[in-house]
Amino acid sequence: MKAVKAAANDVLGHASFAARAENAPPLQQYSGRDGVPLSFRFYDSMNKDRVIFLLHGSSAHGEYLHSFAEYLSIHGAGQVVVPNLRGHYSSGGVRGDCAFIGQLEEDLYHFINTFDLEGKKIFLAGHSSGGGLALRYAAGPYGDEVAGLLLLSPVIPRAPTMRKGDGGGWAKVSVLRMAAFSFLNSLGIRWFNNCKVITFNKPPEFCDGRETLSYSYNLYASYHPRQPYDTDIAAIKCPFLLLIGSDDEVNDPLPFGRIFQRPSSIRILEGVKHLEITLNRSAMELAVNWMKG
Repeated sequence: MKAVKAAANDVLGHASFAARAENAPPLQQYSGRDGVPLSFRFYDSMNKDRVIFLLHGSSAHGEYLHSFAEYLSIHGAGQVVVPNLRGHYSSGGVRGDCAFIGQLEEDLYHFINTFDLEGKKIFLAGHSSGGGLALRYAAGPYGDEVAGLLLLSPVIPRAPTMRKGDGGGWAKVSVLRMAAFSFLNSLGIRWFNNCKVITFNKPPEFCDGRETLSYSYNLYASYHPRQPYDTDIAAIKCPFLLLIGSDDEVNDPLPFGRIFQRPSSIRILEGVKHLEITLNRSAMELAVNWMKG
């Protein structure tokens, strides 16, 4: 797989990250509760006692998680399912949008329960904003069925972990719209929730038409922990492992121990960046050993 020359505004280092995973399993489809087709990839494993749902980050889709998912499945962590979340490539009716706040959780609950899960443990994993969604899900009304939570540099808006408040320049947030829509939603007014509130700084030379470069308020709010975020963190009942690189461009690793208050569940990987953690062998080994343990 051929890398593309680096760009000056390539905040996340896409130049060193392969554009396509040619050996990834094919996309399959299932229907959401509303009948809208959603897509996923499935990685079988010799260990069928665990099923791991691995969630992708902002603007992306699940294909870039191929190496991580494949490693988990081959090394016996369990079967791995990588959905393309609603509003992203090959999933949902409108790119960058969903119908209401909380629909991603509803989709995930519906999807999880389409599998034959008798006697199996459910693990939820996520990278970047996918980690934020995994955290939100585990802290919400469906969280009791989650046996463990793997968070790869999770994005938590308004937390001190986010560099410069915008992920080090990755996300451009419309602050006025965000504040206005948040206030209106507190009054039960949701007329404007399908309007765009955030765009992502992915240079054009790394785009292939499968990325999602903006989110509506509905999708943005569905993708991350509820506010105040510390309430969702405190509501997590299951064990978790949080992995983050020391050189992460989006998140500062040091405040995670303070906001999660379980420093023994957090590992900082020396020299690793935000996207690189999904390809890092040490991160994969830690994840497998933790799930097996």
